[in-house]
Amino acid sequence: MEQEALMPVKMPLENKIFVFLGQHALTDKMLKLTAALCLRQTVTVLDCGNRADMYAIARHLRPFTRDPVGALNKIRLSRAFTGYQTVAMFEAAITAPLSESFLVLDILPTFLDEDLKLEDARRLFDRALSCLRTLSQHAPVIISAKPIPSIARERESLLDTLRDQADFYWEEPQPLSAGTMQSSLFA
Repeated sequence: MEQEALMPVKMPLENKIFVFLGQHALTDKMLKLTAALCLRQTVTVLDCGNRADMYAIARHLRPFTRDPVGALNKIRLSRAFTGYQTVAMFEAAITAPLSESFLVLDILPTFLDEDLKLEDARRLFDRALSCLRTLSQHAPVIISAKPIPSIARERESLLDTLRDQADFYWEEPQPLSAGTMQSSLFA
């Protein structure tokens, strides 16, 4: 379970910033990772994209423990729905940094709000990443994200900034479309 959940990294994780990019913010893999980690330690999950599904985590835990509720009790979950809430959540986390892993599920949506001006989104995102950098000095910080939707292309720089801040960056391979897999009959 652990290797599949961790994608290309191995346990124990180092105190670094790990960024994973993929469709649906790699939700299932991040939930498997959460399950693997809470079998060993307390885990803080900072959910920015409303991706934390405790029922799915419980399903991932059942084959590995007789006490899934005990493991689930090791997960500390916080959710944010705006860029301001995200920054406040991260700033609260650095007031008492612990040595447990921090998972940030789908970091970008709260900064893509069309009511949030681009310069404010960039400023808030920089503050959020500064907090995560501080947290990474004490514990592993694992962040998932998904590609910027075409409707928010002017905020692509946020994803570029996230990539630049990562100590370890991994992008899910794009599936080949049917047209690229099939060779032409008349080539």
